[in-house]
Amino acid sequence: MLRWSIATVCMGGTLEVKLAAAARAGFRTIEIFENDLTFFSGKPREIRSMAQDLGIEIVALQPMRDFEGMPEPMRARNFDRAKRKFDLMEELGTKLLCICSNVSEDALGDPERSAADLAELADLAALRGFRIGFEALAWGRHVHDWMQAWDLVRRADRPNLGVVLDSFHAFARKNPIAPMAEIPGDKIALVQVADAPGILMDHMSLSRHHRCFPGQGDWPIADFLETAIGTGYNGAISLEIFNDQFRGAPPPAIARDGMRALEVCGETLNLRRAAAGAAPLAISRPLPAAAKVTGVEFIEFVTSAAHSPRLVTELEGLGFRRVARHRSKDVDLFRQNDVNIVVNREQDGFAHSFYLVHGTSVCALALRLDDPARAIERANALGAPTYFGRIGPGEASIPAVAGVENSLLYFMKDSAVSSWEQDFLFIDSPAHAGPLNRVDHLNNMVRRSELLSWVTFYKAVLGFTEEPQVELADPYGAFFSRVVRASDGSVRIPLNIADGGSTSVSRFLENFGGGGVQQIALSTDDLFAFVEQARARGVQFLDIPDNYYEDLSARYDLEPALIEKMRELDILYDRHKGGEFFHIYTRMFDQRFFFEILQRRNYDLFGAANTPVRLAAQAAEDDEARRERAMLD
Repeated sequence: MLRWSIATVCMGGTLEVKLAAAARAGFRTIEIFENDLTFFSGKPREIRSMAQDLGIEIVALQPMRDFEGMPEPMRARNFDRAKRKFDLMEELGTKLLCICSNVSEDALGDPERSAADLAELADLAALRGFRIGFEALAWGRHVHDWMQAWDLVRRADRPNLGVVLDSFHAFARKNPIAPMAEIPGDKIALVQVADAPGILMDHMSLSRHHRCFPGQGDWPIADFLETAIGTGYNGAISLEIFNDQFRGAPPPAIARDGMRALEVCGETLNLRRAAAGAAPLAISRPLPAAAKVTGVEFIEFVTSAAHSPRLVTELEGLGFRRVARHRSKDVDLFRQNDVNIVVNREQDGFAHSFYLVHGTSVCALALRLDDPARAIERANALGAPTYFGRIGPGEASIPAVAGVENSLLYFMKDSAVSSWEQDFLFIDSPAHAGPLNRVDHLNNMVRRSELLSWVTFYKAVLGFTEEPQVELADPYGAFFSRVVRASDGSVRIPLNIADGGSTSVSRFLENFGGGGVQQIALSTDDLFAFVEQARARGVQFLDIPDNYYEDLSARYDLEPALIEKMRELDILYDRHKGGEFFHIYTRMFDQRFFFEILQRRNYDLFGAANTPVRLAAQAAEDDEARRERAMLD
């Protein structure tokens, strides 16, 4: 029967830890990568026993390399090696041995000879009740695509010999997928899946370092699976991922992400089947449909009594007004049009614990959804448990799931009447007008090893889509941004990572104690008027070098008076396809977060051209702050 599987090579850690992580994520079949056995201190039969105790079937042992088409005496040694593999399979309790196409310079290019070797091996395997799967490596010496591998399997013509179809090797070489439909399902020994980014790189380097789970890359994995399953194939569909970041991450998190990615693939396939009037695939359990995210309900900051005045001063300088106080907690609500900011000064509970680790920062984000209950149901089904905080009598119970660095994502009903407001006592009118009208976007600074995990979370759990990764220049290294967004663009979250010990991301992770929200972007209809008012209220904005405006006047046909006004106010500018973008940044608050205020004129990007300027200015600001602290010390 069709079932989801994962290869041990996907995860780091010991073999015992990998098995436990796979079982916890819901996998019931697993491929054993032989290197994991090499480093295991016990006997192979102990692995078999562990797998059985966890309810896991070992579906395959892999890989056996450089087998077919070898001259003597290497050919004879290969068959001796195969017999040892069979003994190992006996101990493991698995029936399938996967062989990848030969990459040796000694390999002979005679397909008849290679087919004969596979046939003889299959006959030996049949004596032990085993099967052989033959896979084409994209960098194979003579066999490097699935069509060549299938040709050798047909020539060998053995009932226990089949082809291994691997999405990575097919897409890396741009092999056609549609002809796979002609392979009889019982001649497919195993289906392996891996995604990858659409970057130009030699096949082996791409394979060894950049494979990722379905939906984390740029390849049409659902199309591949639809074709493979359409043949009548009825076995394991196994993740086989080589990725440096995966091996360095906690195995339970990687296994969970793998299952999430497969479940969403299965959901996509079943939606296609439903549209075609076909029965759903049993491999994929029904998931609650993703709820529609329609906006940001509120942003919650945690702070202390000592640091609260500075944060409140910053918010009021930006035009926010305190409109309400919590009925039972040391929490205030600040508002400006559709933007709600909660300031939490509680001395116990989740928020206080978050403050002790991260200082004054964004600890929670509340999303508006058309069906929060369904969103929570889907999150739970995909391995994201519900969090309920401490609530007082008569207060709203708001479900949440864990976000970046164990911050919270609240799920709230998109309604004219907000249930959570019942927790507050309003000072006067709940409404407060001002120049800022909505939350445009918020960034998440994350560790490089966590980027793909959060891409999967936002796409799988919340139904977000993603944009291609952008590479930007940081004064101290490379800076990368990948945006996930709600289907209607009402919520947009750039996920930022970097290479380099002193990049803005690295400094944030160090100062903050992990990943989190660094940038809160708010929109206005008149940025120039806003900046003048905010400056008059004492808000300090990031200093932009004069050279930026000299370059701006050379690049764009802007009125000199406009450029001078932007120079005076430290406003930045970008243009794309006739649209214009004006934006400005506040100074960093305790090296943790800052606000971006922006004005869009038919412009849907993020001003990436100005990011290097911002990063350089923030680095200079950070250096100045360090010098001041050093003088105080």
